[in-house]
Amino acid sequence: MKEHKGVSALLQTAEREQRCAIGENEALYRALQRRVRSGELISPYPNVFASASYWTSLTVEEQSLHTIRALSKLHPKWVFAGLSAACIYGYHHSFSLHDGTIHIASSRGSNKNDHAHLNRIYVHNGMRVFLYRNLPVTSPAQTLIDCARLPFDKALAIYDSALRFGHATILDVETLMVQINCDEIAVKKLLQYANPLRENGGESWAYANISKLGFAEPLFQETFDNPDNPSMPYRVDFCWKLADGRIIVAEYDGVAKYIDTSNPNRANVKMKLEYERRRERHLKERGVTTIVHMFYETVADSHTLDATLMDAGVPKIR
Repeated sequence: MKEHKGVSALLQTAEREQRCAIGENEALYRALQRRVRSGELISPYPNVFASASYWTSLTVEEQSLHTIRALSKLHPKWVFAGLSAACIYGYHHSFSLHDGTIHIASSRGSNKNDHAHLNRIYVHNGMRVFLYRNLPVTSPAQTLIDCARLPFDKALAIYDSALRFGHATILDVETLMVQINCDEIAVKKLLQYANPLRENGGESWAYANISKLGFAEPLFQETFDNPDNPSMPYRVDFCWKLADGRIIVAEYDGVAKYIDTSNPNRANVKMKLEYERRRERHLKERGVTTIVHMFYETVADSHTLDATLMDAGVPKIR
């Protein structure tokens, strides 16, 4: 399709501002819609547009944030809530939670004219509105309470992140929880298990599944001396120190740690493998008896996870 200078300028500005473009007048809106029909652009939400090639280069979280930033310009009174607020705050979470839905705070229920991908989350009157990265959002405590509606193993990463970033405390959430209507059972469970020591969403997810199977509580980010660099001790994801002297370490490797050995840069692969072998040798020299590597597939299958940890000797408490 022939280049439209106005559309090109609009898209360039939007991409520079890391948001979707908006049809600012009738002529531009029609020109953008024509390009949606031709497949040149996509429209994830009414009057919100992005280049198809640019859109597919983004992660689903980045796509959500691009849509949110555009909608904030279109609807300046909207206050983003739930998973949308968690994205704005930068809390770790599973990309599988993204389905194109935008979540906003509302004092009323859904409207028949609402877009199918708009979810209104009821909030109490007098709710505090925060401005974070120039976007209106619910408070961190309110965001955590709203995210308690998500599955426990998905919500825990959001709670861990908020505590780790110092955005909210357990007391903040407990105080707000008794003031509003919410799922107190779900919120209390998440607060019971939340821990800022877990460094990323993968560790939080892995821990949620370990806990669900009834295994004993591990230590998080336990350190061991590194003889090669004493100022940078080794840290392990999960550690169990048993009464009989055994020390069991479990590491969550959510993505492939090594590139394909067919890669031309074989030296880099060899260095990484050698580092891991040396690290494991040093850990065992410092008393670690068993080291378990858990991959995504291990954790996702409860039977495999249970067997892996049982074989390693991790005790169950229930």
